[in-house]
Amino acid sequence: MKKDFGKIAVFWDNSYLWGLIAWRAFADLGLDFELLTAEQIRTGALDGSDVLFVPGGWASDKILSLGDEGARRIREFVRAGGGYLGFCGGAGLALTHKSGLGLTPIGRLPASIRVPSFSGRIGLRLEDGAHPAWQGVAGETEFYAWWPGQFALGPENAEVRVLARYGRPGNDSYVTDLPVDPHVDWNAWEQSYGINLNPERIEGEPAVIEAAFGEGRVLLSYLHFETPGDAAGHRVLLNMIGYLRGAPADREAASKAAVKTRAAVGRGLWRAPAPAPASAPEAAAAIERAAAAATGPQADVAALAGSLAEAAAQLLEFGRRNFLWFQRNDWLLQWRRGVRGIEYSTLYAMLRQLAELAGKDAAARRDDRPATGGIDSEMLARLNELVTSFVEDAPSLLMLERRAFGHGPLSPLMTEDPQIAALRKRLFSTTKRCGGLYREIVDLADAVLLPLLRKN
Repeated sequence: MKKDFGKIAVFWDNSYLWGLIAWRAFADLGLDFELLTAEQIRTGALDGSDVLFVPGGWASDKILSLGDEGARRIREFVRAGGGYLGFCGGAGLALTHKSGLGLTPIGRLPASIRVPSFSGRIGLRLEDGAHPAWQGVAGETEFYAWWPGQFALGPENAEVRVLARYGRPGNDSYVTDLPVDPHVDWNAWEQSYGINLNPERIEGEPAVIEAAFGEGRVLLSYLHFETPGDAAGHRVLLNMIGYLRGAPADREAASKAAVKTRAAVGRGLWRAPAPAPASAPEAAAAIERAAAAATGPQADVAALAGSLAEAAAQLLEFGRRNFLWFQRNDWLLQWRRGVRGIEYSTLYAMLRQLAELAGKDAAARRDDRPATGGIDSEMLARLNELVTSFVEDAPSLLMLERRAFGHGPLSPLMTEDPQIAALRKRLFSTTKRCGGLYREIVDLADAVLLPLLRKN
């Protein structure tokens, strides 16, 4: 299969959870791919690649990490005939706006028009069922969208081809913390929350588009076809890569990939275990165990990583027991509006992945098998310090937010409670983009994970 689909570069910076999901999908599908940082792209690492894949994440952070030289390198790569495939934030990066590469002449709809908080399955209305992207996909099929943007596509953009439009939401979908259901009075909820919620607003809007840039092709989707466990989505992902590479989609490879994808569902991905009833002190106790491991030799690195993952799992359990979220699927929480659910999901996923790879590395060393190169113990010790500090304050914030729900809907950003405001600023910053102590943790975890992921 590696030969059939060419060499794929995955732009890693500022992807976090979405980068891990892409890594899992590409590894499960047996693709020949390489995780590239912005620094590597700036120094010509795209040379020899067939397709550049950009996962989700904030486009504004991605463009900053690339800088002018990195952005130029990507444009030159596509202009010379390379393929660009971007999902969600990766799609936004390719657009024409202050945080975009300008690979297409369109931008995003303004926030006042978008429905920013949809998540779950949604139907796709295929504009051209004969396009290679949809090989093996018939009619209006449901795929996953996770808080998608919307393309600002007008009649003046005739050179941009719409491949699919949003259809109707699936039965498991949500808009913010509201399950999509015929009995929901969307007008009333929009007045209460002060944001666009009605999913009918996005029905018929472009969801997947194609454009030319020089000699290359650009495929952009606000649907996440790499979503864990989505065999049909993974088939589309392979179709798109094959199309961008200029090779016909391989039916046999796609069929085998679908089987592997279904089998991978049983692994649990980063699903938190079912721990004993948790409290804030129990999460802190897990961190104390991590601190003890941090002072030991290299052999204790796996124990430290495991303790950090345990502390994050206890924090998830703390929020669950306080009715702030529930486990929506194997890799994601569903949270109440007003708390930072995607951040807690990401924190656990990254620490759990680190623990898994650290354990694998330690086992290889014990058995005198080739290891992954080890983990920087000093970086891990610093990560322990940051996570310790986060776990000490996060339960207090969650309890204050739970209490605030008694006074009505809670905004994830605006609050008149000075305690909530101070803790939010310290842990997450005051903007939607990830910041604060959380950003320090995921950036450092990302730096520790990257060399391990490359060797697994």
